[in-house]
Amino acid sequence: MTDDEKRARWDACYAQVEAVEPEPLPFLTAHADWLPASGRALDLACGRGGNALFLARHGLETEAWDYAESAVAGLRERADGLSLQVECRDVTARPPEPESFDVIVVAHFLHRPLFSALAAALRPGGLLFYETWAGAYAGRGPQNMEYRLKLGELAGAFPGLILLELQEDVDRAAGIWRC
Repeated sequence: MTDDEKRARWDACYAQVEAVEPEPLPFLTAHADWLPASGRALDLACGRGGNALFLARHGLETEAWDYAESAVAGLRERADGLSLQVECRDVTARPPEPESFDVIVVAHFLHRPLFSALAAALRPGGLLFYETWAGAYAGRGPQNMEYRLKLGELAGAFPGLILLELQEDVDRAAGIWRC
């Protein structure tokens, strides 16, 4: 599949989504007390931006990046009045710069070669929240195992960071790390 075909597929996916405000990850909201009172945050592969809106409303200067213009277009409308910058960006080609964020959230996106760039993009003391599909396909998420973690894989994904919490079930894995 060409890059243009991938982009068109994701744009079509998000163009069909209802105009209802997106929700942040329950894993993120359950750990909101761990977030700093100020600083820079990134919602990487943000989709419709539920995590980005949550981070910006929590007082963080937030950036939201996604590959699909149709996803970030709706987020731009919802960002009014918030410290939230929205960008259509291919994060595999342009990952975050080293030591540029205090918080990074990644949800339902998996590109293993990006793991080291994510760890490097955290400032000292920064937090990484990562949740994605894992295990065998069970009716949700991608069927292609290239886009699903093996159970137990997330625990070792960021060896230079301190693992604070890890949750795994039959089709998802989520973790929080500190730099």
